[in-house]
Amino acid sequence: MRLDKIFDKEFKRRLIDFVVTVLLSSSAYYFSDGVYNYWLLTWLAPIPLLVYALRASTLCVISASLITSFLGFSRAIFAYANTIIPVSVFIYGTFINAIIYTTLVMLFRYVVLRNEHWAGCFILASGWTAYEFISSLYSPAGTVGSIAYTQLFNLPIIQIASITGIWGISFLLLLVPASITLAWHYRKNAKLCLKTIAIPMSILIVTLLFGGYRLYVPSQGAVVKIGMAAIPMTMEEMRSRGQQQEAEKIISRYVHCIDLLSRAGAEVILLPEKIVALNLNDQVNLLERLAEAARKNQVTVIAGVSVQADDKLYNSAYFFSPHGETVLRYDKQHLLPFSEGRFTSGETLGIGDRGDQGAWGIAICKDMDFEEPSRGYSQAGVNLLFVPALDFKTDSLLHARVAIMRGVEENYAVARAAQWGLLSLSDNRGNIITMESSAAEKEDALLLGEIRMGEGKSLYSKLGNWFGYLAVGVFILLIIFFLRQVKRQR
Repeated sequence: MRLDKIFDKEFKRRLIDFVVTVLLSSSAYYFSDGVYNYWLLTWLAPIPLLVYALRASTLCVISASLITSFLGFSRAIFAYANTIIPVSVFIYGTFINAIIYTTLVMLFRYVVLRNEHWAGCFILASGWTAYEFISSLYSPAGTVGSIAYTQLFNLPIIQIASITGIWGISFLLLLVPASITLAWHYRKNAKLCLKTIAIPMSILIVTLLFGGYRLYVPSQGAVVKIGMAAIPMTMEEMRSRGQQQEAEKIISRYVHCIDLLSRAGAEVILLPEKIVALNLNDQVNLLERLAEAARKNQVTVIAGVSVQADDKLYNSAYFFSPHGETVLRYDKQHLLPFSEGRFTSGETLGIGDRGDQGAWGIAICKDMDFEEPSRGYSQAGVNLLFVPALDFKTDSLLHARVAIMRGVEENYAVARAAQWGLLSLSDNRGNIITMESSAAEKEDALLLGEIRMGEGKSLYSKLGNWFGYLAVGVFILLIIFFLRQVKRQR
C-alpha cells in the first residue's frame, strides 16, 4: 500500500474525530442554554471533549477546545443582538471564556497524562468554579455568565445554591463529567477507576438527597396573591414616555390594569421598570394617580419609574400601600453601562414591613445579576422580593432565570415583571408558579398567581461566598500537589 494513502486515511480519521468532538460538545453546551433549556446536556457536554483531550495531539486539543467553548458559550451573542448593548461586548466575553476553558482543559490533560491520580477531575471543576466566582466580583455583568443557570429546571440540583450559592452547581457540572471521563480512561485499572468515580458520585448523591429533602419539606411562609401587568410599548414609545401627554396615557393604561387585577383578587400589583420618566418638580401628580389607584382598590402597588430629582436622574421603584401612602422609594444600584450612564445609583435596600406577612423587598432588573443587594435582603429576613425589570425580548428567560435562582440562594420568593421579557412568579425552591410573556406588541400582558413566601436568611446568605473561596483554594492546592508529583517523577 502506498504511504500517501496511509497518511491520507489517517488524516481523514483524525479530521472526523476532531469534527465529531467539536460538534457534540459545542452543540450540547449551546442547546443546554437560553430558550432550549435541555439542562441534561450541560452534564454531557464536556465528556466528548475531555475524552478527545486525553488521546489527541496538543495542537488538536487546543483547537478543538477553543472552537467548542466559543461556539458552546455563544448563546448570549445571539440573545443580545440588535439591543442597545454592543454585540462586540459579548464576543469579547465569550472569547475570554473560551481561553480560560481551554487552559483548564489543557491543564486537566497535562495532569492526567503525567499523573495517574483520582483527583485529576477536581482540577477542572475547581478551576472553572474559581474563574466564574472571581470574574463575578469584577465583571459588570455579575454572575450572568455562569453555567449554573442552565440547571434552572433541575430542581433537586439547584437547591444546593441555598448553601453554596450557584458556585456549588457550577462545580458539579464540571466535576461529574470529568470524573466519568477519567473513570473511562482508567477503566483497565479497577481500583483507580473506583477511586476516581467514588467521591464525585458521592457528592452528587448527597446533593440530590438534600435537594429532594428541601423540595419535600413545605415552606412555612404566608400566601399572597400577586398580579403583574405590562402594556405593549415600542422603542419609540419608550423614548417618548417622559413627555407629559405620553406619560399620562401610559399611567392611565396601568391604572386600568390595576383595576382589573384587583377585581380578580390581587393583593399586590407589580409593574415593570421605567414605565414612565418623571420630573418630580412638575409631574408628581402622575405618581399620585398610582397612589390613588392603590388606595381605591385597597391593594399594594409597586411600579418602576425614571425620576429626575434634585438635578439627579434615578431608576427607581415606588412602593404604594393600600392606603395610598408612599411607603418607600428604592433606587437601582447596578446600572446598565451602555444606557444608564446618566443615572445615579442607589445605595440602600428597599424593605417594607408587612407585619404578619413578614418583610418585602424591592430590587430592579440588573440588581439581581449580582449577589448584592440580593444577599442583604436575605440577611434582613425578606420573604418576598419584587423586581420591576425591562429586558430585551430575546433574552427573556436568560435574564429571568437569574432572579429565580437568586430566590433559591437567598430563600425568598421572587415576583419579577419585565417590560420586554417575562412576568414570572417563583417560590424559594425555584418552582415557577406562573409565567407569562410580556414581549407582545399589541395586547396588555396580565398575570395573576398565588405564592407562598420564603423565610429569607438562607445558610448561603449567612456564610457568604465560602464555596467560591474554597474552589479557589482547592485549585491552587491541586496545582501545587501535581507540580510536586511531576518533579518527583523526574
